[in-house]
Amino acid sequence: MKNLLFIGIVLLSITSVEAQTITIKKMYCPIEQKGFHPKFNSNGNLLAFTSESYIGLDVYNFSDKSIVKISEDTGAGYQPVFSNNNEKVFYKSLTYDSKLRKEGVKCYDLAKKTRVEMLEPRRDMKQLQTFENGFVVFADTKLLKTTIGKTATPAPNYIWSDGENLNIYKDNKTHILNPVKGANGYVWASLSPNGKMILFTAAGQGTFVCNLDGKIIAELGYLNAPVWYNDIFVVGMQDKDDGQFVTESKILIKSIYGKTEKRLSTSNQIAMYPATASASSKVAYNTVDGDIYVVELNISNE
Repeated sequence: MKNLLFIGIVLLSITSVEAQTITIKKMYCPIEQKGFHPKFNSNGNLLAFTSESYIGLDVYNFSDKSIVKISEDTGAGYQPVFSNNNEKVFYKSLTYDSKLRKEGVKCYDLAKKTRVEMLEPRRDMKQLQTFENGFVVFADTKLLKTTIGKTATPAPNYIWSDGENLNIYKDNKTHILNPVKGANGYVWASLSPNGKMILFTAAGQGTFVCNLDGKIIAELGYLNAPVWYNDIFVVGMQDKDDGQFVTESKILIKSIYGKTEKRLSTSNQIAMYPATASASSKVAYNTVDGDIYVVELNISNE
């Protein structure tokens, strides 16, 4: 009887999650200058953007509509992160040493308008992940914990792809995952906001969600550049190309439970590379021409 009651509660919970309606409250283009690859801070009042080739980095402030030039470095726009208190931006800087590609990490203080080098250039650096007043990143075959000021807090779970496999650092150890058999590598891997799930795209197979042990939870189909909106919804793009240029691309929000889906971009846009800020119910993306659009959502139970 207890088992039946538990199953009933679970089914009711899933049903309530599924019974949701997504509506677009507002869509607008807040930034006059061209930009690509947008990235929100945690509360959605700041939006970082860069050039199509990730050269330079700017931050737009929704409150006063100002734009701050963070960097003009090559690679600065590739997956920057804001500090937990939203006072700093951490970004990469790409250099070449004897034709060897190296990446360092710098910090820009938004209040003081100062820059400081956090990590010297090195080989094989993965994506940055916000951690306290700094970040963690896998580089030089180990996980580096880099903060402004000392901290005794242990490194959090961290996910990255080495191309062939997914890797997760947890419990002070690195674990190799290969959740989709036959995949030709993995890209766009990220942890869910609650830290309990992994979102990723398996080359040639589609986009999936798995748990921290690599067990598949959801299959989302063809959805490139996926990002978490919250622990239930994912936003990504469905793009097509002719082998040289992108000819079509739309932004979708999808439930990981498989039933709720909505197009967020308009039919006349070639829309790419979404960013999310669920705290302010925002999704941003750029068009192929470099116009950045922001969509404000309302997600409600039916």
